[in-house]
Amino acid sequence: MSKSNVLILGATGNTGSSIVDALLDSPGTFKVIAAIRPSSASKPAVEELKSRGVEIRLLDLEHASPEQLVETLRGVDTVVSTIVFTQLQLQRPLVDASKKAGVKRFIPCDWGTASIRGVRKMYDEKLGIHDYIKEVGLGYTFIDVGWWMQLMPPMLDPSAAQYPFQYEMSVSIYGTGDVKTAVTDRRDIGKFVARIIADERTLNRYVFCWTKNVSKNEAFRLAERVLGRTVDSVHVPKEVVVTKAREAQGPEEAIFQYQHSLWFRGDNTIENAKKEEYGGALDAKELYSDLKLISFEQSVKDFYSS
Repeated sequence: MSKSNVLILGATGNTGSSIVDALLDSPGTFKVIAAIRPSSASKPAVEELKSRGVEIRLLDLEHASPEQLVETLRGVDTVVSTIVFTQLQLQRPLVDASKKAGVKRFIPCDWGTASIRGVRKMYDEKLGIHDYIKEVGLGYTFIDVGWWMQLMPPMLDPSAAQYPFQYEMSVSIYGTGDVKTAVTDRRDIGKFVARIIADERTLNRYVFCWTKNVSKNEAFRLAERVLGRTVDSVHVPKEVVVTKAREAQGPEEAIFQYQHSLWFRGDNTIENAKKEEYGGALDAKELYSDLKLISFEQSVKDFYSS
């Protein structure tokens, strides 16, 4: 059986690296290809990919011609996009090139939480990419992974934040704090993806990956048990989140729209994801019940030990 050629955009990022790790841990199944910006070709992370057997193809996604895109995608069976959220529209010419190059499956940059149109602008933008993929007639799989477990425990040091508003989100309890949301350890994303792209049942379907449903209150209680002490929290009422989601701009707008969706609307559950208005998702835990996933408790312990 020949290997399936999988090209990943964003292979050195959090999501992309998890996927690379899992594909490389499936010997004989995948040939892993990373599309890398020419300016990043000599970076240590890229050199490490090479040393692990990953093929590097140089691609400046922002400035590439249609012909360059097609040439980069020659011989590729599956394209996995984990690009940054500011580049989502660059996937449109990539979709066109994938169709011309004979790519069988395109996985766009979703990797987020379950929702519906009109709740989060970024989600609506991603749905626009979904619509375009279907319009072009390219095979696809849409994959969401819920909320990262790593974003659930309250942070102890604001300077350790890696993302905008990460500290503020982590120490906040929204509303009652009892609404649950589906979470996945980001290290497990690749495990799901390796199974999904090898599974014909997921072609032209939406798949929702998750490990556990967790509320903010549960996250704080577990954090305090792991740390052996109480942790301060900030209560954020619904009206504050709704106002911010409506009036804020840029990353702040996206963050508060996420929080409104997660903790007040309760969108991000497998029960919702399976509904037609949410996309009619397949449940990855049901498809791959044998996967060994990182528990929420272990994830929190790792979070505080790192």
